[in-house]
Amino acid sequence: MALACDLSLEGVLGATGIGYLAHADESRVRLVPRDACQARFGEQVVDTPSDASDELVGLARRVYRGIERHVANGCPKARNGACPTNCAGACARRLVYASASDVPSMPEALHRYARKAFVEGPRMRSLIADELVVEVDELARYVLNECEHTKQFARFSLLADGSLFAVFRPNADTIPLTAGYFAARMGGERFCIVDPVHRSAAFHDSGKLSGHKGHTVVRLDRESADQLLATKDLSPDELYVRALWKRFYDSVALPGRDASQRGYDLQAGWMPRRFWGGLTELDLRNDAKASTIPQRYTGKTLK
Repeated sequence: MALACDLSLEGVLGATGIGYLAHADESRVRLVPRDACQARFGEQVVDTPSDASDELVGLARRVYRGIERHVANGCPKARNGACPTNCAGACARRLVYASASDVPSMPEALHRYARKAFVEGPRMRSLIADELVVEVDELARYVLNECEHTKQFARFSLLADGSLFAVFRPNADTIPLTAGYFAARMGGERFCIVDPVHRSAAFHDSGKLSGHKGHTVVRLDRESADQLLATKDLSPDELYVRALWKRFYDSVALPGRDASQRGYDLQAGWMPRRFWGGLTELDLRNDAKASTIPQRYTGKTLK
């Protein structure tokens, strides 16, 4: 039997819970992405509920908490309350990061990992060389790297209404994992960051206008994602600030570092080329000088 599920933590753990509650033979059940499901010979495909359904989310939460309890059971740090990283959650948190991976084998890897965690219990923490554990660790590590790329290379633009807007295209579903970082760092701002590849978006409101303070992560349909991508209502100051930042970046760069010379590979290594199209400092369109300097940047006060 192939359980077709959504590529999310709720979708994968919910499908795992369905197979577990059905008392299905583990060796005869596998998880596959809903959008790329292809049955093997003699295999029946079963469509699981959407990861937006309350029932599946509740079941996924039960599975996750069960893994936490089984893995942390007997841990001296968790028992004494001395673990600085909240061991009960940290031991299972790799599932959260791994579930954001785009790798097609992710659902089945997490399915087998969850099943193994229930069997092994506290021993799961010491199975660092186990093939399955290594696979999930690699998925989680790659997503963590993409989270760092999101934090480093997302570029916000100022809109006419005073809010900030960014479009970022990571190779993993990192917006839900990094929204809290941006909200903490930009707590006094209203912003929106959109990932059109995974159709996820994070919205944050400082509470100054609406009275509501906090950030929200939503899943977008294709029409909503296209509408957000079509946002062009930039602040009059935005183009000037882009040119200002581009000029500063060019002034501190070392000359003679093109693709054929030394140092280019270092830049490409620290700033992956797949992000260059969205970086203000590398966009040639930002070389144009503004015809007028906005009042706020002249150093003069209005009378």
